[in-house]
Amino acid sequence: MSTRSNISSSIKALNEKLAKLESELLRSRKVELMFNEAQRISSLGVWEYDIANDEITWTDEVYRIYDMDPSDEKPTLDDIFHHSSKEDQEKVEQIINNAIRNGESYHIDGQVCTKNGEVKQVHANGKPFFDQEGKLTHLFGTITDITERKEVEDSLRFSDFTMESISDGIFWIDEHANFVKVNNAACKNLGYTREELLQMSGQDINPSFNKVKSQEYWQKTAKEEAYAFRTEHTRKDGSTFPVEITNNVIFYQGRELRCSIVRDITEQIRKEEEIQQALKEVKKLKDRLQKENTYLMQEIKLNHNFEEIVSESPGFRQVLINVEQVANTDATVLITGESGTGKELLARAVHNLSGRRSRPLVKVNCAALPANLIESELFGHEKGAFTGAIQRKIGRFELADKGTIFLDEIGEMPLELQSKLLRVLQEGEFERLGGTQTIRVNVRVIAATNRDLPATITKGDFREDLYYRLNVFPIESLPLRDRLEDVPVLVNHFMKKFGHRLGKRIDKVPQKVIKALKAYDWPGNIRELENLIERAMIVSGGNTLELGPWLPKTEKIKRASGMSTLADNERQHIQAVLEITNGKIRGADGAAAMLDINPTTLEARMKKLGIRK
Repeated sequence: MSTRSNISSSIKALNEKLAKLESELLRSRKVELMFNEAQRISSLGVWEYDIANDEITWTDEVYRIYDMDPSDEKPTLDDIFHHSSKEDQEKVEQIINNAIRNGESYHIDGQVCTKNGEVKQVHANGKPFFDQEGKLTHLFGTITDITERKEVEDSLRFSDFTMESISDGIFWIDEHANFVKVNNAACKNLGYTREELLQMSGQDINPSFNKVKSQEYWQKTAKEEAYAFRTEHTRKDGSTFPVEITNNVIFYQGRELRCSIVRDITEQIRKEEEIQQALKEVKKLKDRLQKENTYLMQEIKLNHNFEEIVSESPGFRQVLINVEQVANTDATVLITGESGTGKELLARAVHNLSGRRSRPLVKVNCAALPANLIESELFGHEKGAFTGAIQRKIGRFELADKGTIFLDEIGEMPLELQSKLLRVLQEGEFERLGGTQTIRVNVRVIAATNRDLPATITKGDFREDLYYRLNVFPIESLPLRDRLEDVPVLVNHFMKKFGHRLGKRIDKVPQKVIKALKAYDWPGNIRELENLIERAMIVSGGNTLELGPWLPKTEKIKRASGMSTLADNERQHIQAVLEITNGKIRGADGAAAMLDINPTTLEARMKKLGIRK
């Protein structure tokens, strides 16, 4: 009986031991499952709470989160969360109780207070475990320090706010140029919805997209803090607009992306073009000013007939009245008269009394320029217009814009250019030689000639319509023989002028000298008188003017009268001047200078009139 009893006791003990082993094995398997679940959820802060023993087991990671040593006092469940209010605590307890009641996992974000008082953000996962009878035996879970993640999330929330608050388009782009994230401005600028753009890539909106360049930009951005370039984007409606893109590196959800800030630079480019145009205008004005300065410096070097008008003649006073009357208008003026009568001086007086006096008076001597160059001189030429045209040249008309142009010896202008001049007078426009761009100018024209233009028209050498366009307000410059009252004042004027130049002071003029000068016919007019006084100043030894042998015999150059033709008069006049200069044509004391014409022109006229030296 005892044996059977002992066996029975042994079997019972074995069964109990086996049940215990099975229970331990089951518990071990549950623990293994719980740890596997914990490992799946997180690798940090694993904890286990045994309901039966009211015991909490912590891993070293939890101590790391709390900045505690494992030998320190173990934290309790209440230590897991740092509740800012009773409502927060009740909310956490409710979440845990609901999870136990339903046998589900729970997830809680909260705060923990470290040993040194620092508050950290944590995320807790928990899961209840039950025995075969459905009784709660364990709570098993993880706790993770998410302080940095929270900061990142807050930064991202702030980043989202920032993205939506600016007017530039913002794209987050992956290495394949696909759009990961876009802001409202990007949608608005392109005309797509956000959902549409998130299904697109840079290739869909950039007409010049290139995969190789895209990878280059990707690599370049990685090496630099920011990289900017310009391109074009295409809207949903097909229209394009210029953009400037600045790329930066960002990290989002464990991925390296590019943040592209896209700015519509349509207005910026318009302003840049305006600036470039303004710079071109400044350069144009600068070049023009340089041309004007060069021209004016050349004018300063010229030896003009007068520095000022000198006259006491009643007849010439009427000429000056005419100058004053027409000066303040924009009427075209035609000044006629013999060579040496001061036609250019009258032209300067018209300009200086006009509203255009702040702009230059540009002079063109039509007789002094070769026929093949006068068009380029007047209207300019483009680079390559002809052999030797190595750069663009601004013509005299363009240089005189808003000013005055003085066309001296207009009667010598080639017939083929007269039509182009007529167009400028009528319409105020022309084209440079070799160019197609029409240039408009606002130029007042003053022309002068010593020729009989009506007679030239009859011969077919001058356009009648051009003559009438020039002869709007005619002014005739009187020859010196018709204003002999001015001889004494002109003599005094020239003595002062050449006295400074020669370093002499001559202030006495004998009456016999004045009488001889008045008796002379002056075919070379005031210019001839000026040259004669200069020669007399050179030979005079004291303070009294001595003429010497310079005054020609009057009868030798007596003016032709009667029914002589214009050609006869011109022939006699040239012959008389040649006799004075002993046949010399060129030079300061030559016949061409005395007649105020180009030596080549004088030689051509002599050939035409049959004059030999």
